[in-house]
Amino acid sequence: MAGSLVLLAATAPALLAQPAPVSVDADLFETKIRPLFAEKCYACHTDAHMGGLQLDSREHFLKGGKSGPIAVPRDPDASLIVKALRYNASPKMPPTGKLPAEQIAAVEAWITAGAVWPENEKAALKSQPYKITPEQRAFWSFQPVKPVPPPDVKEADWAHTEIDRFIASKLETRGLHPVRPADRRTLIRRATYDLTGLPPTAEEVDAFERDGSPDAFAAVVDRLLASPRYGERWGRIWLDIARYSDDRLDSERDNPYPASFRYRDWVIQAMQNDMPYDVFVRAQIAGDQLPDREKYEAGLGFYALSPEMQDDRVDATTRAFLGLTVACAQCHDHKYDPIPTRDFYSLMGIFRNTNLHEVPLAPKETVDAYEKQHALIEKKEKELKEYVEAQSAQLGLILASETARYLLASGQLPSKAKADDTTADPGLDPETLTRWTKYLADPEKQHPFLKDWYAATTEDARAKAAAEFQAQVLAVIAEKAHVDDENHIRLGLDPSRDDLSKANLVSLDRAKFGLWEDMLGDHGVLHYGESKKKEAKIDRFLSGVWLDRLTQLRAQLAALKKDLPPAYPVLQTIVDKEKPEKQHVWIRGSQDNPGDLAPPHFLAILSPAEPQPFDRGKERMELAEAIASPANPLTARVIVNRVWQQHFGFGLVRTPSNFGSQGDRPSIPELLDYLAARFVREGWSLKKLHREIMLTAAYGLSDDPSSRNYAEDPDNRLLWRYNRRRLDAESIRDSLLYVSGKLDLRAGGPAVRLDKENNRRTVYAYISRRQLDPMLALFDFPNPNSTSEQRMQTTVPLQKLFFMNSPFVIDQSTALAARVAANASSDDQRITATYRLVLQRDPTPQERRLAREFISRNAGAWAQYSQVLLSSNEFTYLN
Repeated sequence: MAGSLVLLAATAPALLAQPAPVSVDADLFETKIRPLFAEKCYACHTDAHMGGLQLDSREHFLKGGKSGPIAVPRDPDASLIVKALRYNASPKMPPTGKLPAEQIAAVEAWITAGAVWPENEKAALKSQPYKITPEQRAFWSFQPVKPVPPPDVKEADWAHTEIDRFIASKLETRGLHPVRPADRRTLIRRATYDLTGLPPTAEEVDAFERDGSPDAFAAVVDRLLASPRYGERWGRIWLDIARYSDDRLDSERDNPYPASFRYRDWVIQAMQNDMPYDVFVRAQIAGDQLPDREKYEAGLGFYALSPEMQDDRVDATTRAFLGLTVACAQCHDHKYDPIPTRDFYSLMGIFRNTNLHEVPLAPKETVDAYEKQHALIEKKEKELKEYVEAQSAQLGLILASETARYLLASGQLPSKAKADDTTADPGLDPETLTRWTKYLADPEKQHPFLKDWYAATTEDARAKAAAEFQAQVLAVIAEKAHVDDENHIRLGLDPSRDDLSKANLVSLDRAKFGLWEDMLGDHGVLHYGESKKKEAKIDRFLSGVWLDRLTQLRAQLAALKKDLPPAYPVLQTIVDKEKPEKQHVWIRGSQDNPGDLAPPHFLAILSPAEPQPFDRGKERMELAEAIASPANPLTARVIVNRVWQQHFGFGLVRTPSNFGSQGDRPSIPELLDYLAARFVREGWSLKKLHREIMLTAAYGLSDDPSSRNYAEDPDNRLLWRYNRRRLDAESIRDSLLYVSGKLDLRAGGPAVRLDKENNRRTVYAYISRRQLDPMLALFDFPNPNSTSEQRMQTTVPLQKLFFMNSPFVIDQSTALAARVAANASSDDQRITATYRLVLQRDPTPQERRLAREFISRNAGAWAQYSQVLLSSNEFTYLN
């Protein structure tokens, strides 16, 4: 509590000699005392041990601070902690305000019961060793990947690859047969979208349909894998998993990263160059520690661009690479999987011992010149902000003390008169009176404190209500200042975003905060500060030296900004702290309740024996090696399943980021292991994996129905047909631009918002955590605040209305009509050209007849006709 507590007569050794009693009174400590200490005391009296006092164990509690012990077990009246809480001694604790009587009574009762701390010294903070049972280790996903020979099958003519034999074997055991193959147009369209996210051209379809060679489709796949569009498509798929965003998580304002796009571009290039997946994994965890770090360091954007929440990095790492929900072990051992809390904190400690970092991509002298000037600007901005806030707070308090006058004057103001037209109370500020009048016009508030004002019907009642409301406003302002002071104590100086995300802060209740926000918030009635609106600026309330000071600060800031050199390019990465901190298990997930040490190590369930601590300074590198190891049973299985999912609509395991006990079981486990083993053996090459999957008979199936198959396997888990699916948001937008002839294929560079002028591929669009683009959200683009394992597919009326009414769709329809008209002379030629651009085929005779009828009846029909085709299911779905 405080170092200035006076020395007790009893000595510390005598107190420590008493055994720590263990009884039902331990419940009182766990339910009342430890939470109270965590909320009110730990900020100053754990690691900080202000006044020499630590409250992390019974030993330290009884030892006291610089002036001696603070408690006498079983004698609360003689205990200085109780005197401090009662405010009967100096210093009074906590310093931010006296505790409620029931909390003080709980401390008294606890000391009367003997100051029960349910552990010997720090044993409360120690957990029982977690034992993984043989049954848990025997779970399928924790077993080593076993090379599985393809089975013999009856339908050998259909199963012309080893992958097909696994599928055919499963179908045969259930008495099922695959449907017919897809036609060639469907197959090349499917493959082109799968690998590039764009449609094929009609000419590419024609060439494939004419090519009768046995390797025709293999040549198509090879061409698509070599296309620069491949990296863009599959880079975006990984960015879903990496929860990529171009701005920080900030609910109040846009807060863009300076160089997020470099991680995005690195991912795209890694996919394009077929970087071995194990290297791809290592680069995103420890790229700064790999040889040729310049090639891999940008991969650290996986962490540098995270939402910066307490468990995010552990969650993203383990879900993305391992398919495990390790973050579920944050507050307690995992309920379902063999993942103890210790494992979660061992990994979290690795990431907590890193800092966000920017790697300059410019000469040192350029960097130094910019940083020197930028530091001066930041210092001056802070000085200006603090000056304005101080004046604004003082002004707000002055105006708040006149609240009753403003309320009464606003009641005398005609509803359509301007505030400066009235003489109701000439001593009041006209602009502020206008604000009060507008504020009071609507009785619906986020607080109840004006009810008496609105209910008052007499002059005396209004005067009484106005005076009471003024008193309430002043009380809330004072309470808000008190809350802010207490939170400053809890957070310390210059808290990080991580500190803020984990802090156990106090706040006003909702009604009081609503009143404070209405009065002194950024748009409050009484708030004046730095604003683009002249009437909202604080300047007119200042004069003399105060106004001169404000003018001087602004001029100095403007001069500093004028001399600022252009910003130099950077990579956004992370770097290990120079002085790493030891990580404890946080009991029940509370940082203020530390338990056992959790040294950095790999997951116990994926370690052959008791996991050994990682070497100091090499924690991220050793974590990367453990994840990317061929001996790891999960990494290869998880990524081949993700690739399979993208080609077939569903993975062999339909919970791609959860291979634990609550996840799905593989529909064909032998095939999953075959793919994983072969993937590692082939050098972790994603392009080879694509090729092997896409050249199967299973991939080439049509989406035809089969009543017999459907009755036996309605979810198509055994892959007797192809799963029809809608294009994702990016493919829809990119395809609309592509067929209209407006798609800009420039690669890389800073992200740009999806406005009318942006015709680039959607992978290069600005992705916001604060507010996702409406078109992307409509077509199920994932929330970038957390890792996304697969795209949801909704079907809602707004999606069709988008194709009917969206200015973007209308613009592309108009452009498509103009593109066709420039290269066709007759209506028939235009109809054919439109079909070939949009659907990569010629129209049927019936479609041609309907097109002629539509065009002949409608003025300006070509743009509308183009819009009809662009809105068709055939355009937006893959068969």
